[in-house]
Amino acid sequence: MTKNITYSLLLFLSVFILNSCATIISGSKQAIDISSEPTGAKITIDGKDFGKTPQLIEFHRKGKNKGDSASKKSYAVKLELDGYQPYEINITRKVNGWVFGNILIGGIIGVVIDVATGSMYSLTPKQIAAQPTKNLTTYKADNGSVYIAVTMHPDPSWEKIGTLTKTAIR
Repeated sequence: MTKNITYSLLLFLSVFILNSCATIISGSKQAIDISSEPTGAKITIDGKDFGKTPQLIEFHRKGKNKGDSASKKSYAVKLELDGYQPYEINITRKVNGWVFGNILIGGIIGVVIDVATGSMYSLTPKQIAAQPTKNLTTYKADNGSVYIAVTMHPDPSWEKIGTLTKTAIR
């Protein structure tokens, strides 16, 4: 009798554990490598400081970190480095393919576990390798003077404030 209970318990636990496919394969967190060239850019995620590049940062797949009031569908990442334009990107979540293993096998318990832990999601991009654009629009010297730089190939995101025209020399 005790042997039957033990086998039944082991069978139940095996089914319970093996059916949460995405949780076993992927886990509830995902590490994303954040780097920049040049290195040393300040990393800000959802308005919170996370140090400087390069860094491997773990994100909750469910979208909820300590102090967050609700789950979110993306993380706003911003990299800032003096002399460069800020680099911004969103880390978004998508359905993890491993969750379909639970659906095919028919393990409703596994699907519930994957949903509860957030393992049913995969975060993209899996790596951020930023190459910020140099900020060539203006330069403010220590003496208070402002210098304006001219470029032949402006960044499309820059705002045009004027045009130089060629005039004849007299």
